[in-house]
Amino acid sequence: MKKLLLILVVWSLWAIYPSNSIEAKAETYTISPNSETYNRNLMNDSNYNNDTKHYYLLRTYLERLEETGGGTLELEKGTYIVSNVLFVPSNTTIKLKDGAKIMNGSKTGKSKLDADHSLFHFIRPSLGKKEGVYGGYDGEKNISIIGAGSATIDLNFEKDAIAIIAGHNQNIRIENINFQNMYSGHFIEIDATKDAVITNNKFMNSIPSTTEIKEAINIDTPDKLTNGWSSVWSTFDKTPNSNMKIENNIFYGLDRAIGTHKYSGGKYHDKIIIRNNKIEKMRQDAIRVLNWSNATIENNMFKNVAPGKYNANRGIIASGALNPTFQNNVFIDIPRAMQFTAWKNSDSGSEYDITYNELSEDNKDALSTNTIMNYVEDFIRINPTFRKFDQAHTEFIPLKTVQSPSSPNRYPGSSKALNLRGQNNSEEKLESTFGFNEDLSNSKLLNLHLQNYLRMYQ
Repeated sequence: MKKLLLILVVWSLWAIYPSNSIEAKAETYTISPNSETYNRNLMNDSNYNNDTKHYYLLRTYLERLEETGGGTLELEKGTYIVSNVLFVPSNTTIKLKDGAKIMNGSKTGKSKLDADHSLFHFIRPSLGKKEGVYGGYDGEKNISIIGAGSATIDLNFEKDAIAIIAGHNQNIRIENINFQNMYSGHFIEIDATKDAVITNNKFMNSIPSTTEIKEAINIDTPDKLTNGWSSVWSTFDKTPNSNMKIENNIFYGLDRAIGTHKYSGGKYHDKIIIRNNKIEKMRQDAIRVLNWSNATIENNMFKNVAPGKYNANRGIIASGALNPTFQNNVFIDIPRAMQFTAWKNSDSGSEYDITYNELSEDNKDALSTNTIMNYVEDFIRINPTFRKFDQAHTEFIPLKTVQSPSSPNRYPGSSKALNLRGQNNSEEKLESTFGFNEDLSNSKLLNLHLQNYLRMYQ
């Protein structure tokens, strides 16, 4: 009897959970630029030609991965010219091997099919063109784009092009990719996403946009009022990002490295960590913090931000920052290291009230651990009142300072700016003209950064 019962249980479990689903294994597909589409699908499509063949190649494999519940698509060495947007389903890893390059294509060879501005959208292919599909963090999950060696995503200086659009996602990873050649778009646009890691990438070279505030990584909310998100498959529910790490990347020759354009009233991107990045040669403020709560920006190197009008450009500009921890960063050849201001959206999104910063004493103590070298101002400005920037409405946080002994200050009028704090604060000025002060020498990381850059100036 017991044996009969055991057999019945086994048969019941098999009926509910067939053996092939229990043992299902995610497939790995490897392609080259000369590969045919998956199962030769769509090769007879009227729009398939030499300009669109790589779009169809990747598309058919991503559609296959949606059918099978995910897997890995490996791209061998070579150039893949992608004319139209590719939709990426959950549980998918795209691996670019050393020497693989995805390039934005500007033509399709068909009068009735325009090339798209974006390369990848993180939404499954079957839903990519449907309206209002996802809200909150209910979209695709577990998506990675991972490179090796010189793996590259090249926007080819196409105007307004974006390499990756992520929205309403969870658990995404972008790693070891050389992003290059942007013009007015973004390398990554990320909205309404939880648990994202962007690490060990290079974001290199852009043509200046008209406003010069186009970020390599744009962090925003899907909000029709602010006009910063246009993916039709979103519900535009204003969901902010949560738990994002941007670490160990290089940003070079861009308008701006990381930032938010407009805020949705009462919505805050939470726990964004920006750590151990090198940010050099920005045209505007390198990082724009706008409605970020519990953010950490630490151990980054900022170098050579264009001074702008009145020598007023900053390494970090923050508005609507709640409980920020910005510490142990190094700023070199930058007029102002950092500034906190009250802010209000202009034009689109102006319906929302002014957003204000909230800094505790611990937050302010952390600010004083930052170091600046070759500067206009040796302090951080905190302006709590909207559009009030005079001395009476400014709190000053002193910075650790280092002035290169072999390179004079390149900013005219810097002594006047330094005197803004007045005589009462002069004893707080932590300045070492020919080396490092005691506090600075206690930080091995800062010592290493600064010694390297002092060598460059000698």
